[in-house]
Amino acid sequence: MSGKSFVPERTSRKEYWKGATQPYLYLLPALLFLGLFIYWPLVQVTILSFFRWNLISPNGTFVGLDNFASLLTDPKFFGVLLQTLLYIFIALLGNFLLPVGLAMLTLQVGRRYTDLYQSLLFTPTMVAVSVGALLWQWIYLPTGGLLNTLLSVLGLPEVNWLNDPDTALGAVGVVAAWQFMGFNYLISLAGLRAVPREDLEAARIDGATGWPLLRWVIIPLLMPTLLFVALTSILQALPNAFVPIEILTRGGPSDSSDNLLYTIYRDGFQFFQVGEASAEAVVTILLLGGAAIWQFRILDRSLNYER
Repeated sequence: MSGKSFVPERTSRKEYWKGATQPYLYLLPALLFLGLFIYWPLVQVTILSFFRWNLISPNGTFVGLDNFASLLTDPKFFGVLLQTLLYIFIALLGNFLLPVGLAMLTLQVGRRYTDLYQSLLFTPTMVAVSVGALLWQWIYLPTGGLLNTLLSVLGLPEVNWLNDPDTALGAVGVVAAWQFMGFNYLISLAGLRAVPREDLEAARIDGATGWPLLRWVIIPLLMPTLLFVALTSILQALPNAFVPIEILTRGGPSDSSDNLLYTIYRDGFQFFQVGEASAEAVVTILLLGGAAIWQFRILDRSLNYER
């Protein structure tokens, strides 16, 4: 009797462990990739932030928290931080609000022209970032540029867009938003098309039209898509602006178009201040991660997971 009861128990235990470990085996390739290319570099950057190293000498000098102390007491850092927030603000306008608005307008023009508008609005995303930046460099030319030509036709004064500290950051931010707007536009359009028609029809029967329909029906049902678009807009704001900054302004004039990501690159690979650049990277990761968590918690309150 004990032998007959032991075999099923052994088989059951084997099947249990097989079922318990099988999902992790499927996840193993992704976990290895994340560990090798994401988490291990983060650990290395954190370690380097406690050293002073010039990228050439074989060993660095341990300085503890000195890199963070000098960074947080540098007035220039807070100026760059403010400019970083401006880049994120421009990204939210150009890669979040504008794509969602254009997606809503696209659904109002009818199916006959929908494909045309999708193609036109997604075209900038298919253009290489460097090519797009060079195109905008011609548009921004102080003499003979398309934008200043239009201003002169309208009788307005010409602007030196890329060489004026008051306009350089906005000009670069517009290029980054224009380049990557198309992807979020298609995501927003797909989310709007996924809104259940029966819910919209029921709301219209109850008399909801215009802003009430948008505010109380469409936006709550679209909230998961809005969350994704908003988070990607924030997290990709600095990487999207890197190439336009490098090609158009190199952070100038007078560092007026700089941001944290470009400062990390310049301090680490141009000035060879690896420890300071690593400290800047750690602070940037904490700030962006905190902003993403904060935004997720705010938008998550409106998410409807039951549908």
